[in-house]
Amino acid sequence: MSESKQLVDELARWDKLSKEAKVEIDKIKAQIQEIAAPDLENSKLKTVRYYGTNNNMAIITAPDTVKMVSYSFLNSVLGGITGDFIKQETNYKMSDPFKKIVGPLCTGEFIEIKLADVIAQMQVDEKTANVLRKKLKGNPEKDRKVLESVGIDNLDHWVYFVSEAIAYEKIVKLLEVAGYPEGTAEFVKAMADLKLALIVEEGLKIGIEYEG
Repeated sequence: MSESKQLVDELARWDKLSKEAKVEIDKIKAQIQEIAAPDLENSKLKTVRYYGTNNNMAIITAPDTVKMVSYSFLNSVLGGITGDFIKQETNYKMSDPFKKIVGPLCTGEFIEIKLADVIAQMQVDEKTANVLRKKLKGNPEKDRKVLESVGIDNLDHWVYFVSEAIAYEKIVKLLEVAGYPEGTAEFVKAMADLKLALIVEEGLKIGIEYEG
């Protein structure tokens, strides 16, 4: 058999195997994602990990994609600060910090409460409260470690409310910079208008880690 003929046969064999493997991989991923859906819904981390043997691990994430419904309408809400967050290319491109602010607004993943109020409910001393006010940033994984380091119990509960409170504070800051003071009718309308101007598409991604 000529070398070229052998290589073609090898290529055909591996190509067929790769296509068969992809079908099985997609099928298993779909099953894992189905299992992960309720766990992701109840987690602020938007990430869950499942372990197999020999350090095999599947990582499932639920990224949110923020998209504009209308730039003109969004600009009418935010006015002069729109350009600070939206970059005009062939299409308008939103900055990542802006997406992180408005994402929770569009998905409803915020509670109208301030971080200081959440910390007050933890019933910690003032020194610990000051540490928490400085170190809690709305990153669930890092916030969990901070809370754990100062001896806070019921971590899932507090990580959830810290995340929701900080998300709200960022929304408030954005809208107040845009000229809508918190507690006013204009502020409430601006929040509603932002929801109309933007849309968030939720998805699932799965990755795999293993040794060898």
